[in-house]
Amino acid sequence: MVARFPALLRFLAAVLLAVLAAGRACALPADPAFNNPLVLQRADPQVVLQQDGFYYFTATVPEYDRIELRRARTLNDLGAATPQVVWRKHASGEMGAHIWAPELHRINGKWYIYFTAGRADAIWEIRLYVLENSSPDPFKGEWVERGQLKTGWESFSLDATTFELRGQRYLVWTQRGRDTASKATNIYIAKMDTPTSITGPATMLSTPEYPWEKVRFDVNEAPAVLVRNGRVFLTYSASATDANYAMGMLTAGDDANLLDPASWRKSPEPVMRSSAANGQYGPGHNSFTTTPDGKTDIIVYHARNYRDIQGDSLRDPNRNTRAQVIHWRADGSPDFGEPVPDAAGHAAAKPLFRDPVYDGAADPVVIWNPMVNRWWMFYTNRRANVAGLADIAWVHGTRIGIAESPDGAAWKYVGTANIELPADMGGTDSTHWAPDVVRAPDGSYHMFLTVVPGIFTDWKHPRRIVHLSSTDLRNWGSAQPLTLATPKVIDASLARLPGGGWRMWYNNEADKKSIYYADSPDLVQWTDHGRAVGDQAGEGPKIFQWKGSWWMITDVWHGLAVYRSNDALAWLRQADNLLQHPGKGDDDRVIGGHPDVVVSGDRAFLFYFTHPDGKGTRRSSIQVVELTTDGQTLRADRDAPAHINLIPQ
Repeated sequence: MVARFPALLRFLAAVLLAVLAAGRACALPADPAFNNPLVLQRADPQVVLQQDGFYYFTATVPEYDRIELRRARTLNDLGAATPQVVWRKHASGEMGAHIWAPELHRINGKWYIYFTAGRADAIWEIRLYVLENSSPDPFKGEWVERGQLKTGWESFSLDATTFELRGQRYLVWTQRGRDTASKATNIYIAKMDTPTSITGPATMLSTPEYPWEKVRFDVNEAPAVLVRNGRVFLTYSASATDANYAMGMLTAGDDANLLDPASWRKSPEPVMRSSAANGQYGPGHNSFTTTPDGKTDIIVYHARNYRDIQGDSLRDPNRNTRAQVIHWRADGSPDFGEPVPDAAGHAAAKPLFRDPVYDGAADPVVIWNPMVNRWWMFYTNRRANVAGLADIAWVHGTRIGIAESPDGAAWKYVGTANIELPADMGGTDSTHWAPDVVRAPDGSYHMFLTVVPGIFTDWKHPRRIVHLSSTDLRNWGSAQPLTLATPKVIDASLARLPGGGWRMWYNNEADKKSIYYADSPDLVQWTDHGRAVGDQAGEGPKIFQWKGSWWMITDVWHGLAVYRSNDALAWLRQADNLLQHPGKGDDDRVIGGHPDVVVSGDRAFLFYFTHPDGKGTRRSSIQVVELTTDGQTLRADRDAPAHINLIPQ
């Protein structure tokens, strides 16, 4: 008789679950805290906790050209874990483009990666493919291509996942239907007879039907499966991959015929969608895991921390991997909630960084390096600890230093920038100061470097700004000096203009150290427009957009002057300077100088340097402080802990 009433049994089990949960509520530990985002610029994340105690992670990389694996003991450590490339796209033919949505699965003693790929000669001919590795360790052994995973008909197909229930393995995936007139992508399920093939017919479980599933495109994709509380919960993502992206859910009993569409109930509303209040947009393409003890369920997904995207959302790299705890309702269904805000981050070290070679780090500029998945800090490196140097020779004769960090809170030295300059610019004897580095729309990097053609003991020698380019941020060449207002200029700062092109501000030492500006359509040809601000001598300008305004910060040797503008042309100076009064932290009990600013989501962080031993001394350190504003004035409380978690944008 019991077997005739599975629905009643599930209802009673849900009631019992709710009663037990209520009884334990006062004893439950707090939800684990995640340092979101866990992994920067990784979309379509899949995390699986294996028996060895490691979380294994794979995801779509922004270049769409390879499959990476990484592992860590905790979810919070995945971002710092070293990724290993296990497979790269083909140079031609199939599996030559759009390498998307890899998933790692351990089946019958072997490892399998299911992934999506297009053809090099037809990039939208998207299909499902499989890799296999018989090594006990997926980071070792050989990944063998097992070819296309055939679904029964040839059409646009992607986002395969697999799960086992009651001894039967299933494949769930996304595909366009047999009706070639429809461009909608649907969710399908089929039984598997081997890890690389399905058997029997495929069943369509969901097609876009609600308005929230059909914004810009008719999309159901990215299925993920969670079996709990006597039910199978199948989440999927819908609509375009921008802020409209949202998660839906199908539900079936775990004893039902999963190949029967009637076994499944579709939620009429999204189960997770964008949250403007929390600053997270387009959550989706998720996977499921648990805490190490298996007692707490976790959803891992991607989202952006800004709404508006320039150009094609598929070309925007900043879908970041995130995690949060799943809560369970009294009826046994999951409550995913809203995507939580970005974590405030770790407290920044104080001092933030000291150069281990010369102990003279100054003039920082911070940029995301996607090749190593780290933030890089370029800085002037002065020979502070070298004895026997006459007069100001110690500020000459060094290359630009580089430090790196996963989040901006702690930095380590990685070497110097390899900068090639011709003999007429000083060659190997030249002095390098105060770089600014920007990324062009084509992905190339451009450095605007102050170059002094030698090592000198006074300030009477030429200084000019030189443009260099790079593809990897480490090696710089094609040096070209800029023709600006005078031949004695330093400290470039660049910003991209909303209408296109670039603007550069710099210090004109020949005009009472005023700040000048020039414009360029392409970072190569520049037109000088003269003075931008000249109310007080200053150097090291930094210009950025934040909270609806343009801001300029300059080093005036009594702290940092601040100017605000609506158009990046007319500037209004605020009454007081930042960092004019000494702080209390280590190496911070003096004025701050020559800054950079990184805008991260709706937060902004000011990187600056100090001479900790007082004015006129050599040693220098890098510090960081979070900026605040009321829309009219900038503030920086250098004694407040700077909890920092930089997000690439």
